[in-house]
Amino acid sequence: MSARTATVGLGALLVLLAVALGLVLRKDAVGDDLLPLVAVVVAAFGVYALGALLVVRGRVRGRFAVGLVLGVALAARLALAVHEPTVSRDAYRYVWDGRVAAAGINPYRHPPGDPALAALRDEEVYPSIDRKGAPTIYPPAAQGLFRLLHELRPGSVVAVKLALVLVDLLAVCLLMLALRRFGLHPERAILYAWHPLAIVEIGHSGHVDGVAALLVLGAVLLFARARPVATGVVLAAATLVKLYAVVALPALLWRDRVRDLRLVLAFAATVVLAYLPFLGVGTRVLGYLPGYVEEEGLASGERFYLSPLAPGVPFSAVVVAAMAVLALVLWRSAPARGADVPSRVLLLLVALLVLATPAYPWYGLLALLFLPFARGALVLPATVSAATALLLYVNLKSPDEPAWPLHVAYGASAAALALAALWALRGLGGRTPRLAREAAR
Repeated sequence: MSARTATVGLGALLVLLAVALGLVLRKDAVGDDLLPLVAVVVAAFGVYALGALLVVRGRVRGRFAVGLVLGVALAARLALAVHEPTVSRDAYRYVWDGRVAAAGINPYRHPPGDPALAALRDEEVYPSIDRKGAPTIYPPAAQGLFRLLHELRPGSVVAVKLALVLVDLLAVCLLMLALRRFGLHPERAILYAWHPLAIVEIGHSGHVDGVAALLVLGAVLLFARARPVATGVVLAAATLVKLYAVVALPALLWRDRVRDLRLVLAFAATVVLAYLPFLGVGTRVLGYLPGYVEEEGLASGERFYLSPLAPGVPFSAVVVAAMAVLALVLWRSAPARGADVPSRVLLLLVALLVLATPAYPWYGLLALLFLPFARGALVLPATVSAATALLLYVNLKSPDEPAWPLHVAYGASAAALALAALWALRGLGGRTPRLAREAAR
C-alpha cells in the first residue's frame, strides 16, 4: 500500500470517527458513561498521529496532500457541527450576546437572568445558558462577532458553529501560507487541521478561541512583513476575542524602539477604541471577568495544578513572574531571522498553558495552531501539551472528578517543559538570552 493510499484511508477513518463522536455526544453520554467518548477520542488521536507522521515525514507531499488535509479537516468538523453542543454550552452564550446586542442593549449591562431581558428569552437558547446570573465575559471584538452572526442567522447555535468551522478552515489555509512563508512545507498544517482537539472544540463546541488563533497568526504574518501598526491592531483584535492572546506580544518585539513603540501604541489604541462604546456601564464593562477569576481560584492560586511547588506563595504571582521573565528573555534575544517568530509565539503559549494549567481544554487551541512551527527543544512540551489536552474533559465531566487526567496533562507537560529548558540550556554557558532561540530551533 502506498503512503498516499494509506493517508487517504486514515483521513476517511478520521471523518468516520468524527461522525461516531457526534453520535456519542448527541446522546449526552458525557458525565454519565465516559467509556464510549474516551474510546472514540483515543482512536481518533491514533489515526491523527499516523496520518500526521506520514505527512510530516514527507511521505505525502504537494497539492494532493494540501487538498487532503483541507478536505478531511472540513468534513470532520462538519460531522460534529450539525449537532447541538453538549460538552460545552458556551455557544449558547454567543447566540444570547448577539441577540442582546441586536436589541440595542449593552451586553455588559444585564446578566441573562435579569428581568430586564425577559422579553429576549426563548425555549431553545436561554435555558441552555450557563451562569444565567452572571454578565457576559467576552470582550468587545467577540461581541462584534456575535452580533454579526446574529444578523446572519438569528438564534441558531448550529449556524454559529458552522460559521466558526469556516473561520477555522480559513485559519488552516492561512497556516499553510505561513508555513510556506517561514520555509516549511504547508502540509505540516495537518498537525493542527486533523488534531482531535481542534475538531472537537471547533466542530462540536464552536469555541471562538479558533478566531483568536487565526488573528494571532495574522499578526505574526504582518510582523514578518515589517508592519508594526497593523501587527498591533490585529493582535489587539485577537486579545479582544480571547484575552489570553496578549501573551504573544513579547514575541513580536524586535528591540527596535520606534517599531516596538508603534506596535504597542497601535495595540493599546485599538483596545481603548473597542471598549469605548460599552463604557456606559462603567467598571461593569469587564463583565464576568472578576467573578471568573474568583470562581476559578486564579487570584488565590488555589486552582493551579502546580501550586504545591510554591507553598505559601500565591501561585498567580509565580505565573505572572515566570511569564514576565520569559518575556524579558525574548525581548533581549530578538530573533536572528523571521522564521523564529512563530516558534517564539508557541513557546509563550505553551509556557502559559503549563504554568496556568487552565481547567478547560479549549484554551490550548492557540498553541495548537502554532504546533506545526515547533522545532528543537520546543517539540517535546508542545507535543505533550497538545496530545493530552482532551483528557481534561475526563476530569471536568466525570462525577468523581479523577485527578489522573491532571497528572497526565499538566504533570507530563510540566516535566516536558523542564526537560526542554535543560536541553536548550545545555552548552549555553549560562547565557540565558539565547534560551528562546535555541528552543525555537
